[in-house]
Amino acid sequence: MATSRKKNNAGPVRYRLSKPEHGGQDWLNIRYQDEEGRRRISASAAAAIYDRHPFVPADQYAAEMLSGIAPVPTEPTWAMTRGNDLEPLCIKWANDRLGVNYHTPEELFCYDDHDRAIRLISTLDGFWEAEHERKVLEIKTMNRQWSGQLPDYWRMQGIQQAICADVDLVTWAVFDSSLQLHIHQQPVTDDDKEGHLKAASQWLSAIDLGMTPSGVEWSFSTIQTRYPEPVDDDAVDVGDEYRELVEQLKHIKSELKSYQELEDQLKARICEVIGEHSALSVNGTVVATWKAQARSSFDSKSFKADHPELADKYQRTVTVRTLLLKGAK
Repeated sequence: MATSRKKNNAGPVRYRLSKPEHGGQDWLNIRYQDEEGRRRISASAAAAIYDRHPFVPADQYAAEMLSGIAPVPTEPTWAMTRGNDLEPLCIKWANDRLGVNYHTPEELFCYDDHDRAIRLISTLDGFWEAEHERKVLEIKTMNRQWSGQLPDYWRMQGIQQAICADVDLVTWAVFDSSLQLHIHQQPVTDDDKEGHLKAASQWLSAIDLGMTPSGVEWSFSTIQTRYPEPVDDDAVDVGDEYRELVEQLKHIKSELKSYQELEDQLKARICEVIGEHSALSVNGTVVATWKAQARSSFDSKSFKADHPELADKYQRTVTVRTLLLKGAK
């Protein structure tokens, strides 16, 4: 049964929200934060808080939450399109196999615990409900054969769905490259749930304070998205420990340059031997090839000269920050 939520409630509560168009901006906004602007963890990204999601790195997910800006809709990949198109058919097949009348709910399932700073949200593919019983169905499609084991990021998604829907079992229907629908049952224990709730609490508590969650290691590309341009022209003054970081980076850059120069020299020597041939063999075994490939490139300079107004129309300005190391080498 749906449970209505009171603002700033004490203790855990489950409730449901009307689901906007799947994948649209309203749907992304609701999954991103509640009406008070507090971030939520979505089930499909739950594994990211453990840094165990193959497509959503922990630092990327943390940066997204700390930015305060919800994601925007993107062009669906072929895998996404395949899954969306096959989902209704897979639900029908699962219903026939299991004898359960699952339907696609028009609601999003939420779990909040204000005391522990936990806010979870799940989009369910299939749901069945009677007066005192609920069942959850998750559909997946694969371009390879199903191994019979849930990947970690699916398993964590199932745990969060079980929390939000208040069930102890998630049924998976996996349609794989063999064109078979495989049914897998995922029991979700109280320990599974409490472990995830504890991890979610730690993650969101840090996010609420504008801090980096424990265990997140920033990559340079991600930290650039957090701080796209400076707002203060002054230097930040820190202790000597950061001087050591700068010196380490200088050393690494110097070593990389040396290896790049050595790489260039070795490639030149090998290609000099190959000459007008297409490959190099050692005692009859080919160890390197050097073949010609035709490449096409867009001559933007000529295009701008011939069609200046059209070129300006499609010109895009992007702010990029460059890190330069100062001082003697």
